[in-house]
Amino acid sequence: MRGHVAFLKATGQITDISWPDLINFMKPESGISVGGLIARRNPHAVIINPRTGDADILTGSKLYANNCAACHGGDGKGSVATPPLAGVQLKHGISDWAIFRTIRYGVPDTAMAAHPLKDYELWQLVTYIRSMNVASTSSAPKEKKQIAINVPYNDIRSLSHPSNDWLTYSGSYRSNRNSILKQINVNNVDQLSLKWIHQFEGNYGRVETSPIIRNNIIFITVPSDNVFALDAHTGKTIWKFHHDAPAEAARGSYAGSVNRGVAILNDKVFIATSDAHLMALSASTGRKVWESIIEKDISLYTASSAPLAYKDLVVTGVSTKGGGRGVIVAYDANSGEERWRFHVIPGPDEKGNDTWSEESWRNGGASTWLTGSYDTENDILYWGVGNPKPDYIRTVRKGDNLYSNSVVALRGSTGEILWHFQFSPGDNHDWDSAQIPVLADHVFNNKESSSNQKRALLLWANRNGFYYILDRISGKFLSATPFIQQTWAKRIDENGRPVLKTEGAENRNGVLTFPSNKGGTNWWSPSYDPGLGLIFVPTLETGMIFFPGMETNSPPIAAGPIYTAVRALNAFTGDLVWEYRNDTRTVDNTTGGLLSTQGGIVFGSDMSSFFALNSRTGKELWSVATGGKLKGLQ
Repeated sequence: MRGHVAFLKATGQITDISWPDLINFMKPESGISVGGLIARRNPHAVIINPRTGDADILTGSKLYANNCAACHGGDGKGSVATPPLAGVQLKHGISDWAIFRTIRYGVPDTAMAAHPLKDYELWQLVTYIRSMNVASTSSAPKEKKQIAINVPYNDIRSLSHPSNDWLTYSGSYRSNRNSILKQINVNNVDQLSLKWIHQFEGNYGRVETSPIIRNNIIFITVPSDNVFALDAHTGKTIWKFHHDAPAEAARGSYAGSVNRGVAILNDKVFIATSDAHLMALSASTGRKVWESIIEKDISLYTASSAPLAYKDLVVTGVSTKGGGRGVIVAYDANSGEERWRFHVIPGPDEKGNDTWSEESWRNGGASTWLTGSYDTENDILYWGVGNPKPDYIRTVRKGDNLYSNSVVALRGSTGEILWHFQFSPGDNHDWDSAQIPVLADHVFNNKESSSNQKRALLLWANRNGFYYILDRISGKFLSATPFIQQTWAKRIDENGRPVLKTEGAENRNGVLTFPSNKGGTNWWSPSYDPGLGLIFVPTLETGMIFFPGMETNSPPIAAGPIYTAVRALNAFTGDLVWEYRNDTRTVDNTTGGLLSTQGGIVFGSDMSSFFALNSRTGKELWSVATGGKLKGLQ
């Protein structure tokens, strides 16, 4: 890795950092990870301050007093001759690297002199300067803000398009991620600037979550099993909750190392935990109200998805760590009592069990690890189901393996299955269907029918590379269109079943297939703008060599450089309208979710870039380097 970075620097592909600094940062004792420069060759986006604890702030304050206060003032507000450092957009850059470099080397032709401090002292000084501009990272603020939160079901139900509040994982039960707000629009989005940063102190891992917002309070989760309530105006912590799960709970599971958020209903927020528990907390104080066990065997089960709360229920799924049997469970939101449970792999004497050979259903996987959507008028819950286990060996589980790689439509109040649609029968590419179901009401015409009547539709960009439209009341297949390069299917037939390409399918030397096991899209949230009739999809373009019969695809053999893109599709034909393509890279095959607004903006992220696009054209209107990866959703 270091050799690769050095090569990129030597060939002029990494600029804006000197050789001495780069070599220093390559040393393990520096605490800096430079590997990200391979994919994103921008030091401002990759170099992250390793000294951010409370002790570093204290030491940094002393360094500031000795080195900076004489010019910039003890409070950082500057003077007539010197610029302020507190409460402002820093003049020479806001990234950790920009502040570090400015202090170390000074600014030519100004009174800002170089400060030859040790690296760790410079980072501590950076931390203190940031503390003048951002919220405290302390989990126990000196003065707790008293809040009273109540979110009745009807408030969420009426919020078909989110505005000031964001009350479900995808903004509304319909999961369109389209906000009616338009104060920020195509004419002024380039004026956005940093307001505050909240840095979660400690080694929390991936912050891969979608915040819930009510009355300017942000509820956000951080792995493992932490919930924070933050003041949206300042970023300061109002309360924090931590569930102390057994250390082995998340072991061996990607899902156990992330948490994708909470649900909110009435006066409670709900979190699913790494040891497969569901907890209700007081939204006002963070105090635990009740706790229920989703699954007891933490060697097989974990939970990471944000629950979905409606009426008097809270619903959640699970992730299976190499076996197990996926489940969707509903609990009484007030008491925590289990109300219904639906196994997504049918048991003996249940319809669909014969799609599993022998006893393979018992540990067939089919995780339910991403939040679904809810049709309030028809009381129908839609939930995506993961792939069968083992991931890549079809021979031990012959058949279609229902209801893996499917969307299941359940009666929301009882859990009764109404219909299902399977996208990838008998999958052996890890193309699970844990994507966001988007609900739309629109006229749909195809070869079979032409009508001006609106239909209740389900829009689904699937990991297998096809964009599907279904009738969400009956489950009838309406259309499927590829939205990325795909080489595995000749077509999708009139019943919605893929017609496979068989050439080389069982080649012992491997089969180059598009998309890769990461899929054409993944958990990265799409956004649907009903006014434009466009659905915006985060996409990945890359292939992989699959070896039939191998238990794992590790290490994966990818098909050369990869790129991600935001693609705007006609929501009712699947045709491409525009594309915003991110830089080609060789590592990190993930990207971020999307949010569209009535201001004509699509907000998105990729690697450490946060950007705004014109929703009609895809033209970039604004972007900023965050200094850390943005991925998943938000």
